[in-house]
Amino acid sequence: MTHWHRILGLLLKDLLLNTPFEVELEKELSNHKQFLDIVIIRKKPGILTEPLPDGFDNLGAHSLITYKSMRETLDDWTLKELIGHYVNYRKQLNPKQLVAEDQFRLYAISTRFPEKLSQQIT
Repeated sequence: MTHWHRILGLLLKDLLLNTPFEVELEKELSNHKQFLDIVIIRKKPGILTEPLPDGFDNLGAHSLITYKSMRETLDDWTLKELIGHYVNYRKQLNPKQLVAEDQFRLYAISTRFPEKLSQQIT
């Protein structure tokens, strides 16, 4: 098997030799534990008989949730982090054959109004 990622990395390493840049191959990204606040997983078929809170009417097979309390800020970084958790979670479920994207839902819950996020998107 040809290791194309490694070949590209080595080419870039050579290209950027004696420049202000350093190329690292196979960079380990899990130096410290990363925690996703909540995951709701559908384990079996069935119908919900009780109403769910607003916003949870469309749960997926895997619903990933980030929660920000009164002292935490829901901002664009929080959403980027949630997307990163989604990517990692999806890869860990089945690295050889990724679970279909439509099986996932992402939720961001905030106790207080996300002022900072509101300003960042307008």
